Amino acid sequence: MEESTVTVVSPVLSTTLSRCDKASLSHASFHLHQPRGLNVTFPSSSALEPVLSQHPQVQVQVASFAFNPFWHLDGKPIKRMASIALMASEESIGVHNLAEEIEIGLSDEAGAEAPHTHLTGNVRNFDIVVNITSVEDALLVSVESSTVVQITLHLGLQPEPNKNSSLLNTTLPSSGWQEGKDLLEGKGAYTWVIPPEELQHHGLGTYYISAEVAPLSQGPWNLSIHTIISGCYYWSSQHQAWRSDGCRVGSQSTIHSTQCLCNHLTFFGCIALVLPHLIDLHNTAKLLSTVGQNPSGLALLSSLLLGYGAALVWARWRQRTDVKKVKVTILADNEATACFPYLVQVFTGYRRGAGTSAKVILTLYGAEGRSEPHLLQDPQGLSFEQGGRDAFLLATQKPLGNLHAIRLWHDNTGPNPSWFVRRLVVCDLPAKKKWHFLCDCWLAADLDDGHVDKVFAAASERDLLSFRYQFWSGLVDKLTQEHLWLSVMTCSPWSPFTRVQRLSCCLALLCCTFLINIMFWRKEGGSRSPEAGESAASWRLTGPFMMTWHELLVSMETAVFLMPVNLLISHIFQLVQPPAPKPPPASTELLQTVMPPKQVMPITRVKQELEETLGFLYKNGLCQCRAMDKFPGTSEQVPELVAALCDLIESYLQHQKDLEGPPQERRFNLHSYLSHVLNDLGTQLCSLDLCSFPKPYDYLHAVDKLRRVQQHLEQQQAQPWPSTEGPGSSLPPLVFLKAEVPFVLLSLCLRPTGPRSELSSFPLEDPDKERPQFSHCLPGRFSFTCWLTVGSISLVSAFFTVLYSLEMSRDEAGRWAINILLSVLQNIFVVQPLKVLALTFLFSLLHKRELWKDKGQEQQLWWALGLVTARGLQLEAYGRRDWADPAYRPPALQPMVRPKERALKDKKLYSLIREIAVQLVFLAVLMVLSYTERSPNEFYFNNALQKTFTSYLEDILTPEEFYRWTRVILLPSLHGNSKGLTMDGNSFLVGSVRLRQIRATGAPPKPGPAFLPLQEGKQGPTASWGPPAAGGRGQASAWVFQNESTLQEYPIWGKFALYPGSGYLANLGRNKSYATRTLRYLERNNWLDRSTRVVFVEFVVYNANVNLFCAVTLILEANGIGALFSKSELQILRLYPDLQLVLQFICAQITFLLLILYYIFVQGRQLKQQKWKYFSSKRNLLDASTILISVAAIGLYVKRRMLAEGILKQHRQDRNRFISFYEMVEVDSALTYLIAFLVALTTIKLWNLLRLNPRMHLITQTLQKAWDEVLGFLLTLLVLLVGYAIVCNLMFGWSVEDYKTFFDSAVTIIGLLIGIFNYEEVTAVDPVFGAVLIVTSVISMVFVIINLFVSALLTTFSREMKAAKASKEESMLQLIQLKISILFGIKKQPPFPAAS
Repeated sequence: MEESTVTVVSPVLSTTLSRCDKASLSHASFHLHQPRGLNVTFPSSSALEPVLSQHPQVQVQVASFAFNPFWHLDGKPIKRMASIALMASEESIGVHNLAEEIEIGLSDEAGAEAPHTHLTGNVRNFDIVVNITSVEDALLVSVESSTVVQITLHLGLQPEPNKNSSLLNTTLPSSGWQEGKDLLEGKGAYTWVIPPEELQHHGLGTYYISAEVAPLSQGPWNLSIHTIISGCYYWSSQHQAWRSDGCRVGSQSTIHSTQCLCNHLTFFGCIALVLPHLIDLHNTAKLLSTVGQNPSGLALLSSLLLGYGAALVWARWRQRTDVKKVKVTILADNEATACFPYLVQVFTGYRRGAGTSAKVILTLYGAEGRSEPHLLQDPQGLSFEQGGRDAFLLATQKPLGNLHAIRLWHDNTGPNPSWFVRRLVVCDLPAKKKWHFLCDCWLAADLDDGHVDKVFAAASERDLLSFRYQFWSGLVDKLTQEHLWLSVMTCSPWSPFTRVQRLSCCLALLCCTFLINIMFWRKEGGSRSPEAGESAASWRLTGPFMMTWHELLVSMETAVFLMPVNLLISHIFQLVQPPAPKPPPASTELLQTVMPPKQVMPITRVKQELEETLGFLYKNGLCQCRAMDKFPGTSEQVPELVAALCDLIESYLQHQKDLEGPPQERRFNLHSYLSHVLNDLGTQLCSLDLCSFPKPYDYLHAVDKLRRVQQHLEQQQAQPWPSTEGPGSSLPPLVFLKAEVPFVLLSLCLRPTGPRSELSSFPLEDPDKERPQFSHCLPGRFSFTCWLTVGSISLVSAFFTVLYSLEMSRDEAGRWAINILLSVLQNIFVVQPLKVLALTFLFSLLHKRELWKDKGQEQQLWWALGLVTARGLQLEAYGRRDWADPAYRPPALQPMVRPKERALKDKKLYSLIREIAVQLVFLAVLMVLSYTERSPNEFYFNNALQKTFTSYLEDILTPEEFYRWTRVILLPSLHGNSKGLTMDGNSFLVGSVRLRQIRATGAPPKPGPAFLPLQEGKQGPTASWGPPAAGGRGQASAWVFQNESTLQEYPIWGKFALYPGSGYLANLGRNKSYATRTLRYLERNNWLDRSTRVVFVEFVVYNANVNLFCAVTLILEANGIGALFSKSELQILRLYPDLQLVLQFICAQITFLLLILYYIFVQGRQLKQQKWKYFSSKRNLLDASTILISVAAIGLYVKRRMLAEGILKQHRQDRNRFISFYEMVEVDSALTYLIAFLVALTTIKLWNLLRLNPRMHLITQTLQKAWDEVLGFLLTLLVLLVGYAIVCNLMFGWSVEDYKTFFDSAVTIIGLLIGIFNYEEVTAVDPVFGAVLIVTSVISMVFVIINLFVSALLTTFSREMKAAKASKEESMLQLIQLKISILFGIKKQPPFPAAS
């Protein structure tokens, strides 16, 4: 047999097959370049004599792998892997204990990585420190020199080993190498391989290598010394592990390739252990002397230090400004007699333009009454900045009881009056309670709803522990306070972790990043570009830089090692107790003279109280039911205001009766407040001289109405509330910061305890109990230790980074700069945000509000409050209220969007956006699943096979022509050197080729009926029509009938009928000679005759280059006419997954399953709620169809995987048998159709996107309203279409191909409607009736039905257009624009219409 070689190359696995004899195999070499470089050289013929004595002809199989397939069985880090085997008669030949070793060279085309020391100049002596962590592998010391030098190396256990104290020594190059250029380019010329046997005597630890350099030529020279741990292993099937006996590392090994010498054949692999590079401090002076030749590292660190200095100046300036903000401001408008303090904390958001320049006014509402409006203002003008936290001390003349709401507004003045407020926290200091008010909205005339006056109800524990609030609030706080890099600019002034400390920690972390990154940096073969022979997957071009996957991997390793260092550095300053804030200076601006308030008429005071109460209730979110005939702001008379107030309260009380669930504490407090307000209003109205008013009876009626509403309120308030006794009702002793402050403590109003989740007041922690949290911290004087630690880490890291950089060349320094940039960017934009996101998500799921609470800021707040109260409040110096300031009066009451209506619209918008987002993700996942296993190669593969095997197939009319086609076309294409794809080095025949015929029962067919009964399940009279003994016993089965159950086949469609899976079989085998003999035998014995009904030619080919199978089925049918009609079916399959896309495919599968479970949950919940009405919605039916199709597709995918594994298993057991792919083909086709239909349904569901635009939504509305008319026209059109199809089939089906069947006739008539029609072929058969049919069909279906159909749609569309113009409903697109403007602070008047 002549020598031949076939090579198949792919990014995952490359293999070469070669037939050799004893002479050609001696010293033969085989090479593969992808995916890993492989070079195999066999020994001499005498060494192979024991192997080849019984096998004169062998097949050599050499393969190179991109990955380790045995990683799950043995965790040894094998980097490169290859397989070498000898085959004879398709059986493996065992090769063991050869006299001469087989040379196996394993290399990495992308370049090996190794620690190195770069020396430039005239250094004659240097030392290298090596940390040996494994004695099973060899140690390689490789030297790269720019000129010819002689190096003497000494290995020892002590520093600076010499000839006398060393364990081993050698001189490079060895005596066998020639001088000159060949010496520099020689493989292994400057490599010292220390076998593991030499290292095992002394064990693990630190070894020292000293070198003496003697240049053999004049001129400058450069040296690069590399150290690497390398080992050769083979896979032991018996032990299921990697072993090294019989293999050793050869002397030809370098850092780029490993030479393995083995005396047997199997799977081979080499290991390259990555070790951190060590610096020998004895060579520090030598390294520093080369700074001028390679200043990259020093320049980088110098630039970093200069940047740190500039940032430090800015941080110090911001820190001085922040110190002024850490204080509690006593409001100037507190009354001198007020003695009940409330601590108010205001948190401004981080959105663009969130701070305000306007005057902010606050009113507190409690169960016992309300406070006066107070101006929240800092005399130094540093309040309400973006992301700020402001603390104020507000005092009232009487206790307000349990708070239930606040009213917040500003006067909309200044250059930037718009204000985004996050939340407020109000603490009742004497009662030791606090309330949270969640705002998260804009108070702006040009943002959000355009209102600057809003009322916020107290948040319950359920609100505070909700996932939505905890996640988003915690995410903002953690990103701005705990993201080490971002918090330098966004940290709160109240945080004890200052900006300068954060900036210094960033510097230390950056220096550690440099050091860790450069320690794990590996040389990549100098500054070279990827050559043609290298793996393209090893290089990626990023802008002007060349980046390798190794650089990306090193940056990820650096990020992992930096995590503990990051935690240590970021928390080191928090281990020291922060210094207490300094007391703020006394303000003199508050002592200015202010005019006393003017006397106000009693009726004016009543009117102001009514207007204030109406505005409070109208804006209060707890009063969601407002059944009023007119807007309350339009009333001016007191009786009208009283009537509006009473109607509002009655509507609210009626709404409370309809509510289900436990009572809430804030509603109880609101009832108590309303009782006080109604009582005060009634008393003030009764004290007036009603006779002096124009209509006194109206005032009397107003007083009576107030009394009735108050009675109604008292009756509902008298209903049994949950008991107040229990653990929650006891209050601790009231101690206020140990300061002697003359506060008068009144009894607290009772409140319902109820379920804890409905409570809105929370106990205030005792400040004396807050301070012990720093008991585990070091005293403040130890902050110097923290600064010393951070500074030492920075300096030591920078020093060693400079030393490492001096060992690198300029090209290596450039690539290292790219790598360090990746590491820093990963830490800033990936590691830190992911850490914040994960922790916030975890704590939000656990509903642990206190886990992410910054206790350091809380302690700073209590210290600042203690400094203020320790000096005494001295409210007599602050009781200066400017009663003439219009800012104290709330803005005029304006119409506003109902909170309930806004909530419904927001809920609808979020539901729509969530639905669209899920649909887009689902469609994207479907696209990935559809096209991951699809490629243009399927078309090219199918097209090539069609041209190869179906050429001249249509010309076969008789059995003689069939046999001639098999000899001329089929067999040469399968087994010869034809121009086809199969078996020409690119594709392989899977199994054997099979002929299957189905015969007609009874006598041979005669002219008459076109169809004869077929054999199905039993043998007829002609079950064995040929003489089996006439020729070869191997072909005897061709004359035996086999049913479907025996063959495990399924029926298959032909051109004329559905044929069963039974029949007579003839296997053509896997080689050309056997197939030729079989075909000659079948032709000689008339295997095909006039009784043959159909013949199937079936085989499967596999193309390794594109990883595709193709199941080929060629069908020749006899329909009784006397000729054969051909049909071909080629189905492309992918049984082996594409390893390059396996990760994306698995992620897409997991996402698809999660989305299906989500759809099932959502639709199941809707089905449970709507019950039988669920099936009346078209959208629900579409969603249910999507779920059913998806579940069916999942089942078919599992079935396909099981069939693929079964087929491959059968092929491995017997490679010569025919394996039917028919069931696999049917399942794959059904899965493809289901996925395609699923993609179509998902795309149709994206029609919901049109609902965002009101004009585009008109199309959906038009189709819904005109559905009855559309259905009628479609039914009429269908009736006419069926009628014309029947007539054309009866008239022209015998002579025109387009009308030969009813289905073809219907398709042709549909083509007539869209302008695709051949008039000549109809008029040529019958000019009169053909012309009549064409004219009547065009008039009836085109001019009449379709035009009426379009007219009905246009009429409905115009009607919907008018309705849309008359409607003033806000569209979803406008809502989205409004949300975006609110999020980014884009000032734009919202398009809300005025409510009537």
